[in-house]
Parts: sequence; C-alpha cells; structure tokens
Amino acid sequence: MNKRRLCMTIIILAILLGACQGAEAPETATPPATQTPTSIPPTETPMPATTTPPPTPTRHTVLSLHEWADLGTGMGPVFSQDWSPDGMLLVTADTELIRVWDVSSRQESSVLTGHSGFIWGLAWSPPTPEGTSILASASQDGTVRIWDVAAGVEMAAFQTGWAFCVDWSPDGQRITVGTYEGEVQVWEIPSQQMLSSWRSPTHSMVISIGWSPDGSTIATGELNGIIYLWNAATGEVERSIDGYTRERCDVNGLAWSPDGSQLATAHQDGFVRLWDPSSGQLILAIDGHTGFVRGLAWAPDGSLLASTGQDKRIVLWDPVSGLAYAEQHHNRLPVWSVSWSPDGTMVASGAGAYLERHVGATIVWRVP
Repeated sequence: MNKRRLCMTIIILAILLGACQGAEAPETATPPATQTPTSIPPTETPMPATTTPPPTPTRHTVLSLHEWADLGTGMGPVFSQDWSPDGMLLVTADTELIRVWDVSSRQESSVLTGHSGFIWGLAWSPPTPEGTSILASASQDGTVRIWDVAAGVEMAAFQTGWAFCVDWSPDGQRITVGTYEGEVQVWEIPSQQMLSSWRSPTHSMVISIGWSPDGSTIATGELNGIIYLWNAATGEVERSIDGYTRERCDVNGLAWSPDGSQLATAHQDGFVRLWDPSSGQLILAIDGHTGFVRGLAWAPDGSLLASTGQDKRIVLWDPVSGLAYAEQHHNRLPVWSVSWSPDGTMVASGAGAYLERHVGATIVWRVP
C-alpha cells in the first residue's frame, strides 16, 4: 500500500513539475505574417563615387597664420612695434633699444640708441608730401624721442615724465603722449614745444592713446578701465566710457577704425570691445583671450581686427560678427604688440617675458 502511495506521489510531482515548467515562459502565438507580393528590384548600375571639393574658407572658419619671418630671439620684451608707411621697414622695441628691420631681406638694418629705460610705445608719423616719415618712441626713462630713421639720428627729446604711449596727429605735425602721472600731453614737432597738457579726471595712469583719423579727438585708455574722448583742440573731455565690467579692467590698448566710426579697446579681462565713439555705446564684446589683451590693430581696410594677449596668441577677428578669422600661437610667450603692414598682407606680433631682458621675439605672419 505504501509502495503504491509512493508511486502515485512521484507521478503527481512529475506532472506538476512539467506543468510548472510549461508555465514559466508562456509563448504568445504569433500570427503568421501576411505574405505580400514582392517584386524583384531592377538591377541598378552603381553610381560612381563623387569627390566633394573642400569647403572654401570663410570668416566662420578659423584659419592659421603662416610664419613668414622670425626677426630674432633673445631680445627683450617687444612692448611695441610699427611698420613704416611705405612698408619697407619694421621697428621693434627691445628694452631701451629700437631695432630697425629691412622687411625684404628680413634682416636687422640698424639699431637706434638713446633711451635708458624700457620703451613702451613706437609710432611712425604719416608720410610727408615728400614721402618721408619720422619715428616717435615713448619710454619709462621720462622722455619721448623723435628719430630720423633713414639717417639713424635723434632729432629731438621731449621731457614728458614716464611715457607709456604715443601717437601722431593725422597731419604729422604733433604727437600726443600718455604718462604714468595721468597726463595727456600734446607736442608740436616743428617747434619742439608742448602745446598743452591735460590731467585725467581720475588721475589714473594713461596706458593707451590714439588720435582719431579726422584729427578732432584723442582717445585715452586708463589703468582703472575708463576711456576718455578728448577734444584735441581744447582739451575738454567730450565723453567718458566706463569700459570695465569686473573689479579691474585696464584698457591696455586702443585703436580707431580707419574710417573713425569705431573705437576698439583691449582689456585686462580678456575681452576686446568695440565702441561707437559718437554715442559711447558698446557695439560688440569679444571674449577672445585667456588673461589680458595687450596688442590691438585694425587692418588698413578695416575688414579685420588683430589682437594679442597673455595667452600667447595672435588672433584676427571679423569686427562685424566677432568671430575669429585666423590665429596662431607665438613662441610660448605672452604677446604684447601687433601691427599690420600697410598693404594688409602681413601682420607682425611682438612677445616677451615681462620686464625680462633677452626673452623676446618678433614674428611676421602672412594673412591667409
């Protein structure tokens, strides 16, 4: 009897286990797929592969500047440099020296001596009717000097106090100087006399300066981030622009557009800003550099704006869109200065370690 019960129990368990295994994964019956008539596609001749031409570079494509000449290394920081109006010469500041480079041969042609302190500003005068041009240099030795570069001689030395920057009037008869003491000075070249001196309303250092193309206005940028527009004839402040948005935003550089309709400024916060000088309104703010921006220069036709900075880069910007057009790194050194060749085909950048001798270089780049 017990054997019969045991056998019956085993049979029931086997039946239950089989039922459970079948219930673990019940399958849903899939209805048979409806057969639709298919047609055999006609044999197609494969299309030949086409080669897409590379896109034409536009202002929205960041191109690379190509090095044309490395004008020496081992110099001091190149705080300033400028092309002669005829494009034949490039002058660069090297501590207290001015090096003159023959562009065609890419060789140093002469050295101008006379300053005893770092040179912060260089500016060629507009050409005279005879086609000649002279050079002004601003130094922390307390002088601005005027040079006949062709003859290699100093023509005049003006006692200005520590001079950070210098620029010429469009007629080439006067210079304006910005100083450590916050002065804006105007000197007449033929008489070698100071015509006027104005004090910054905030007494801040004037570290950038530029004469408007029509000669009516002098723009200054100060250590405290304020931009002043001065009446060049009277010395009255016609407009002040608060150019900073953070705690400190030195106006390290400024440049008028060739037609005078815009004023570009370079700032400590890494921005390049474009202003409408007639209204003082901000037109465009370009967040283009890491660290300070120092050098700033418009292309001769106004189509591009070049900037240089602490991030060791030189960048060419589209001043309408604010997009980078071309850029390049400069020898792993902060880049202090930039200038365009008169024909707009090349741009020069000067770099160096701050206030260190024998650690600097100037490179000339071809504009793509």
